[in-house]
Amino acid sequence: MTKVLSKDLTTYDFLKSIAVILMVIDHIGFHFYPDEVWWRVFGRLCVPIWFFLIGYAKTREIPKTFWLGAGILVLSSLLAGQYLFPLNILFVLAAARFMIDGIALRALRTNETLAGMFFLLLLLSFPSMFIVEYGTMGLLFSLFGYMVRNPQAVPFKRFPVFVFISGTALAYVVTQGSMMPKLSVDQFTVLMLGTIFVCMLLSAFQPLTFPRLTRILTPAGAGIFKIMGRHSLAVYVLHILILRAVSVVMFPERFRFLEWTFFPREMAAYLESVF
Repeated sequence: MTKVLSKDLTTYDFLKSIAVILMVIDHIGFHFYPDEVWWRVFGRLCVPIWFFLIGYAKTREIPKTFWLGAGILVLSSLLAGQYLFPLNILFVLAAARFMIDGIALRALRTNETLAGMFFLLLLLSFPSMFIVEYGTMGLLFSLFGYMVRNPQAVPFKRFPVFVFISGTALAYVVTQGSMMPKLSVDQFTVLMLGTIFVCMLLSAFQPLTFPRLTRILTPAGAGIFKIMGRHSLAVYVLHILILRAVSVVMFPERFRFLEWTFFPREMAAYLESVF
């Protein structure tokens, strides 16, 4: 069945547009300004949004275009002299869509089962991030999205949910911060406050349409938001391909054509700093 999309702008369009803009900022920083951490600080705020929307969505279908995009990005990574593992975020988003109902069924029984699921996914996040980007950390945000979409499935009061969301945000910030060795106190603070703000925004998310705003923005202006909101997969894949192609030409010392590795060199440095 073909999904009928609203002719008017929706909260999905605006939320995904925010995520797309932050995502592009993150990737521009990675490719062109690797020593300027601020790009990554703001860019990483998009990640909770993508995983949240997986849990919030009604559908659990994983379209073929999803796998096609994931495969194209793996191939482009190898061509650009990057790495095979961790696999790109599309793989873990697909896994989250496939697993979230089962995770929610087991987690949302009691306070204890929610806490148990939190610590299980948190502990698994470290080894799993070597296989897929963000590892099981992303599943915590997907569970957050599921709870916002299905409040009737949450059998306990708000405080345990607040603790879960706060713990997820803190764990994400600490994990991402530890992978940015040049992160300053100010940058860590912005990353923390930004993640808190994003989580507050997500906790209040609900599907709405904006017919009047759609008319005010004109078809051209509204069309920009619709492209980012309704074709985010294509935007993601296309902009990565462009950035990698440009980087191979401009920075051959960092992006060596076909000289790929199994794991990124930065990951080895990260392990040395941790252990």
